[in-house]
Amino acid sequence: MAKKQSSKAGTATSNFIHKIVILDCLDFLTSYDGPRFNLVYLDPPYFLDRTFRLEATSDDVSFQGGWEDGDVEEFCNQIGGTSGSPSLVKYLSWLYPRLTLIHSNMADTGSIFLHIGTREGPYVSLLLDRIFGMKNWRSTITWQRSHPHNNMTKSLGNVSDYIYYYSKSNSYTFNLLHTPHDEIYLANSFSNEDERGPYALAPVIQEKSRKGHYFEYKGANPPYGWRVRLETLKALDADGRIHWGTNRAYKKIYLEEAKGAVLQNIWSDIFNITRTEVDNRKYPTQKPIKLLERIVELSSNVGDIVYDPFCGSGTTLVAAGKLGRIAIGSDISPEAVEIATNRMNSIIESHESKLF
Repeated sequence: MAKKQSSKAGTATSNFIHKIVILDCLDFLTSYDGPRFNLVYLDPPYFLDRTFRLEATSDDVSFQGGWEDGDVEEFCNQIGGTSGSPSLVKYLSWLYPRLTLIHSNMADTGSIFLHIGTREGPYVSLLLDRIFGMKNWRSTITWQRSHPHNNMTKSLGNVSDYIYYYSKSNSYTFNLLHTPHDEIYLANSFSNEDERGPYALAPVIQEKSRKGHYFEYKGANPPYGWRVRLETLKALDADGRIHWGTNRAYKKIYLEEAKGAVLQNIWSDIFNITRTEVDNRKYPTQKPIKLLERIVELSSNVGDIVYDPFCGSGTTLVAAGKLGRIAIGSDISPEAVEIATNRMNSIIESHESKLF
């Protein structure tokens, strides 16, 4: 069992506090007695037995991707043994007890997002199925983390990761998100304009495949009916929201009201951090803040507890703090915790006490 070297904590806007600890999450979760986690995001070491080294600064901050602890569970033998890789079995056995403790410390309405590589991901998803239940699988997100690799000659470009999304129960926090409209779509669709602004056209006349509401309105009596009831159509027309074309009527969808497409499970609009960005990488495995902000917004509310058991440079914690959530993180690296603490301080110092 790893020893706790230090703890960094600070004031939050509720009765609990932001917290970052230098500790293996296995040890932290075993003794944790605080509020249940509403959201957990984890980006555990991938199935790579190597050392990652910081390149963004001259400091020698490293992260060892080894896994020696934990007994080999029979279940991990069953699923990992088919790969022919004893190291994979050890990796799954290392991860299994940590996922079990995360599950037991989550709120009943909580969700977990596990970020993993595409090679080991299917094996890890079987652990999640066993611990959280297949019925609580919500989605498998494919994140395109980089632009296409055009230098490939004998293989496909591996440019994506998986993010497995599970809830603890059938009653879970979910906030519907929308992605911005494509510029070409905006130019082509919102080509009409009135005194309120640009608008697109949406059908109010029913198609052949479905039964509509049959009535005549202003001389129009569509053969398959209307998509809305008469009182609704009258209200839209009175509000100036009906566009009368040559042969049919349409509903006006104003650009200022258009929310964009509902978020799907392929995320190709957020790319990984590069060395040339203003907020340069502060840790080898650091993920872009926009990725974590999306996850935090999707599956938690203001005041909720967000936990990252492998917090690294603290991107999850920063995203949670910026969005009014309470952030808890743990990591075995003192250097990582120092980076995470400094990043958190820079976010919250304007309206809260610093971490100390």
